[in-house]
Amino acid sequence: MTQPTGIFSSWQKNEKRKVGAKMLEVKVVDVAMDLELKTPVVLLKEKEGDKKLPIWMELAEARTIALAMGNTPSAHDFPRRLIEKLNGQIDKVIIDELKNNVYYAKVFIRIKSEVFEIDTRPSDAIALALKFQAPIYIDEEKINARGKPINDEEVNEFKKILENIKPEDFAF
Repeated sequence: MTQPTGIFSSWQKNEKRKVGAKMLEVKVVDVAMDLELKTPVVLLKEKEGDKKLPIWMELAEARTIALAMGNTPSAHDFPRRLIEKLNGQIDKVIIDELKNNVYYAKVFIRIKSEVFEIDTRPSDAIALALKFQAPIYIDEEKINARGKPINDEEVNEFKKILENIKPEDFAF
């Protein structure tokens, strides 16, 4: 059997590269608007702890994640149905890189006994993980080296700001 090419690569090959990386499982806890930057933010929280990581993204991408959180129909229903028709599933999602303030992610799709790694935007990866109820991981070493996790005090301060939002605050 030939190895997949292009955006696909074999899971086994990638696992050798990931040895030593500390993967931290996270969950989506909120999708909100950062009023200072006037940009939507998705807040990820460590599943078994208190570390949090905000990921800023475009409005359409944040909306898709919010819809997926509520199990509402969205643009990600088509790839979900396509993967299911191929008797596939999402094994996991890994947000594994931060370059120039841009996050990068991978989706791991299992079809039969083969797992394919697909590079994608974190917003697409997160939405698909929510649709499939698949785990989301962060490569903690790479993200901590470049990213800035936030603490509970910063989250509470952000929530206070959100309580006072008026519709006209969303005008650009």
